[in-house]
Amino acid sequence: MTVVLPASNDQTERVVAGILMALSGNIMFATSDALVKLLTARYSVFQIIVTQALFALIPLTVMILRTTRFRALRIRHPRLVLLRALLAGSATVFGFYSFSQLPLAESYSIAFCTPLFVTLLSIPILGEKVGLHRWGAVLVGFLGILIMVRPGFETLNAGHAAALAGAFLGSFTVLVMRRIAREEQHAVMVLAVVTGLITVGLPGMIATFRLPTLPDMALFACTGLLMGSAQFFVAKSLSLAPASVIAPMQYSMILWAIIYGALLFGTHVDPVMVFGAMIVIASGVYIMHRERRRARQGR
Repeated sequence: MTVVLPASNDQTERVVAGILMALSGNIMFATSDALVKLLTARYSVFQIIVTQALFALIPLTVMILRTTRFRALRIRHPRLVLLRALLAGSATVFGFYSFSQLPLAESYSIAFCTPLFVTLLSIPILGEKVGLHRWGAVLVGFLGILIMVRPGFETLNAGHAAALAGAFLGSFTVLVMRRIAREEQHAVMVLAVVTGLITVGLPGMIATFRLPTLPDMALFACTGLLMGSAQFFVAKSLSLAPASVIAPMQYSMILWAIIYGALLFGTHVDPVMVFGAMIVIASGVYIMHRERRRARQGR
């Protein structure tokens, strides 16, 4: 006898599968970033960005061929797609530089303030109204950043500035994506970002190129393949579960950053930094919750 499961159970299974896919993708992103940090000791961020992007094209090409065809790709907003690609490439330059100067977990923690910048910039750029709840979350989030960097107690360096600049540019990337996400294919946006990475990084790579050793070339390949595969996992997770459920999964990367920091770089866990990071993460999750609620109410 065939047993028909309730639709609600099937939906729950899809959401759980989406969460697991997102967590897997974020582990890949964190592993790729840890390898990037290793490589920054010997190569410029420009060379790392371009080489990583070229290797990332391999799994991305497989993903596109499995789901669609290159001939079926259509760009509906070429200027905005190009803008997002260049913004993403520039943000990555700052992000990778911060990896070279800061512990991975600290760099992530500052990068996680992107939702705060998105909320602030959505007022002049998108004309959105931000209520008291989201303003409160933004202020709390910036308090978390101050706790992490401890100005006046800890020495701030170029790594902190680069991480903040990367988060700021990343917020513009998110705003552009909001504008075109419903009309552009996911494959178009991913390929555009990879192209943007190559475009932004290539001049610097030519000026700073250093012939990699075979072991380092293997690291370059791993970081690119992991980054490209992670894009596939995250894209798949979004087809299984709502974005409001998937988005907070990115914060799991802080755990892997702490683990990799201890194993690969001998970084000690800083309780104050972790406390500040938790405040920033909580603020970001609350902002996502308020935006989801606002979207449901059509306000």
